[in-house]
Amino acid sequence: MHAPLRIGLIGAGGIGRHLAWQLRPLSEAELVGVYDADVELTQRAATELEVRPYKSLRALLRDPNLDACILATPPHTHYKLGMQILQHGKHLFCEKPLALTVRHCDALLQAADAANRILMVGQVLRLFPLFWQSKQWLQAGVIGIPIAVHLQRRGFEVNLFRQGWRADPKQSGGMLLEMNVHELDYLRWLFGEIEVLAAQGSHPYAEPNCVQHWHALLRFESGVIGTIECSIVDPLGGYIVRIVGTEGAMEHTGFSGAIRYRRHGSQEVNLTPEEIGTPEPYLWELRSFVRAILYHEPLPFDGYDGRMAVANAHAVLRKMGRPA
Repeated sequence: MHAPLRIGLIGAGGIGRHLAWQLRPLSEAELVGVYDADVELTQRAATELEVRPYKSLRALLRDPNLDACILATPPHTHYKLGMQILQHGKHLFCEKPLALTVRHCDALLQAADAANRILMVGQVLRLFPLFWQSKQWLQAGVIGIPIAVHLQRRGFEVNLFRQGWRADPKQSGGMLLEMNVHELDYLRWLFGEIEVLAAQGSHPYAEPNCVQHWHALLRFESGVIGTIECSIVDPLGGYIVRIVGTEGAMEHTGFSGAIRYRRHGSQEVNLTPEEIGTPEPYLWELRSFVRAILYHEPLPFDGYDGRMAVANAHAVLRKMGRPA
């Protein structure tokens, strides 16, 4: 029996503390301490989580009692901090996006390989119930061979991108790298490598200084054709994924609602998230990270998946004629 994996948290903002709480049920892991560049936030998080506050990043990275780190800082810091974590011999769970450039993603992958350490990126969308079930049904062939996919993620989240580090595309990567790497990763998981055939983006409001509504036309290595539309300026909102196959069609509504399919001449089949019954997604990804380190179990997604999500986001931006 292995001793619990000892984990340090770097970045004590909302997502960092959320991930820390998700570790609590895992008997195979233990959160040892926390560090944030904001001293007050470090202390508050340490008190809340009942762990050690590290006075410096150096102190955390040099702690021989730490096996791994969760990196939950703003995206523009992922490359520099991730390299330091790996070079100090710690396994790394990095929140998405892995980095803001493909070159930096590749450097992190190489550093993980050189250190013989696990690098996992939080592409957690795959583990939400309706997304997960869509993959299971496709693999089971319930709608035959997939032909086409359309994905829409719409909401009025423009104010989120006007606050803090998200307001600066040089820190966040803008809407595509901060948010829609999730959708691009999910579609790649379903249908294989992506070719971006065309893309258009709109920037209706002066702030934030990034694309706020975009469309792209995609082709996948499997032969599937696809369209994707994402918006942070749509007050009606909504999430929908529609997949058409040779023997039927499938549709789901994202984070809530239901997933359904219908074969030609047959009755519709529906499932709710509760009926699917998968684990809490953030707990599931962290448990996978821990068990990959302790027992060499396969990861549901890894550093390369994080790299490809960033690469595909840049491919969309290039088709828009925007700097990548």
